[in-house]
Amino acid sequence: MEKHSLKIGFDVAQTCHDRAGCGWVADLLVRQMVKLAPAYEFFLYHHFGKWVNHDTTKGTHLDSKNVREPLSGLSSRKAWDLWESIATGAGKLPGDPDIVHANCFQAPLVRPAKLVYTVYDVSFWVHPEFATEENRLFCQRGVLEAVDRAAGLVFISQSSMDEFQRVLPGLLERRGIRHTVAPLASRFEAATQPRGAMPGTCWLAVGSLEPRKNYDRILSAFEIYFENSAVKRQLTIVGGKGWKSEDLRRRIKTLEQRGLIKYEGYVGDSRLCELYSTAFGLVFPSHYEGFGLPIVEAMSQACPVITRRNSSLPEVGG
Repeated sequence: MEKHSLKIGFDVAQTCHDRAGCGWVADLLVRQMVKLAPAYEFFLYHHFGKWVNHDTTKGTHLDSKNVREPLSGLSSRKAWDLWESIATGAGKLPGDPDIVHANCFQAPLVRPAKLVYTVYDVSFWVHPEFATEENRLFCQRGVLEAVDRAAGLVFISQSSMDEFQRVLPGLLERRGIRHTVAPLASRFEAATQPRGAMPGTCWLAVGSLEPRKNYDRILSAFEIYFENSAVKRQLTIVGGKGWKSEDLRRRIKTLEQRGLIKYEGYVGDSRLCELYSTAFGLVFPSHYEGFGLPIVEAMSQACPVITRRNSSLPEVGG
């Protein structure tokens, strides 16, 4: 085997099922890191800490000489036992990495490797009403463990770093934790030509069905628009089911029956890119985002965006 100068363990646990923003962040980061650092060796961890998957088939898999996937295909039981042994010091991290990059709100003990931790946002502190109690505590615990254990933090936007500093003022400096901002790019190849008028296309909303995404306001505004506009365009909603979404799903079903909207649920890359490239515009009035990936994805396909001025949205949308 070719000798590499640095070995990096990389958490891709959240890529193993229908991906929301965090899963796509992990996927985008590792793909770019592998390209930019061919002299480094990467070990993809499809199970990470207490984030253990039943199936790793859908996870990020890279065919590259400098990539290993030691946990791919490992049963959940064996993965759980492995990470338990690592936590107690009885087991070793696969690949014996120098650095471990965590992306799924888990900050397990990985000594002697140095831990780097991705911070998406701190919505679970500043907007606890948008999460379930279980999810809120899970995310808080992960960040607090990272502050205790990580050598470095990676924020996905300047906004998320500023918010972190506001919630936990001076903590990074006191702990001597290195930190940086790594903004994201669209995973879709950018459109090379401007789009002409497309009178038959729909409006588009992208994001999991949860309170933070502000779907209630979208639907209320859309009912008014549909009643008063001379040119009526259907709204297509793309996104998996999230928490606290029972009432929202019932409302979506009612509006579907009236012909105002179409709910496609979770869709694959090719379909999502097609929707961006043909939509009349993306509607993304989220209450709070750590980044706002649908904005850059839409703009990469020359799709106009309607969004709000809060959290990271002005930073991402320009």
